[in-house]
Amino acid sequence: MTIASVVDRWPDSARIFARYTLGCASCAISKSETILAGATGHGGGRVNMDELMRDLNTLADTGKLPDNLPAANATAGPGGMKMRGIGVLDGDITGPSIPRMFGVREKPMSADGKTLVPPKSRGGIPIMSMNLILPSEEEAVIWRGPMVSGAIRQFFSDVQWGELDYLIVDLPPGTSDAPLTVMQALPVDGVVLVTTPQALATMVVTKAVKLVKQLGGDIIGVVENMAYVTLPDGGRLEVFGPSQGLKLVIASNAPLMGKLPIDPAIARDADNGDIENYTSPEADELVENFMLVAPLKEPVRA
Repeated sequence: MTIASVVDRWPDSARIFARYTLGCASCAISKSETILAGATGHGGGRVNMDELMRDLNTLADTGKLPDNLPAANATAGPGGMKMRGIGVLDGDITGPSIPRMFGVREKPMSADGKTLVPPKSRGGIPIMSMNLILPSEEEAVIWRGPMVSGAIRQFFSDVQWGELDYLIVDLPPGTSDAPLTVMQALPVDGVVLVTTPQALATMVVTKAVKLVKQLGGDIIGVVENMAYVTLPDGGRLEVFGPSQGLKLVIASNAPLMGKLPIDPAIARDADNGDIENYTSPEADELVENFMLVAPLKEPVRA
């Protein structure tokens, strides 16, 4: 959510923003700026995000804000999400891309010689990926299934994730060793399926639906990426054909959480390692719908 969208829905939050020197809540830029971006830019890096979030969520006690303010310092993008207490495990061992998208280049450290401390993005999100272990991100990982499975298990069990609200595991498409390992070896609460409008992509994702169901998993939602292009006149052009989302909704018995357009800003921010600051109405809606189907429970400790 942007600063403006928070204030529009909960007007009393404007006073809190002003208290933290974020007077930008009333200016035009707030319509496209996330809370994190405002705190980093206008706040000069002096804003205590934990205290700001605490004060915003205190409004929940009066019924003016939900218990879990959706994406309060967050955005949603095709490579992942960012919100309070979230970590990202890059389960695409042979084709990792998460570190580049989040601008993370530091190597994981080990204080005890047994576990790794994952590096964090500019927004404080811990990231673990094979690309952070390789000598360079262009190196190829030529591994067979058992080694891929072992790496995913170690990225979960041998990494000091700390206390998290959500641990997002980004997986490659299909029903290979990576998703099979995650479903069988990790305590998965829910699966979000990501597809594109083509019938071919729908066929591949349908296989994933069957994999999750056969292993007793819970599919909590479907996201359709690259669904359309927004034209200058406000119209929509379905470049890859009409939406196939309904077919997956029926097959998975899960809601369509959102449709993300083809947006050059996504590619620009991902290439520049700035995906955390991407925002759009569609991304905000996706985050809100995610929070509805996956509400916060007890913090995850790993």
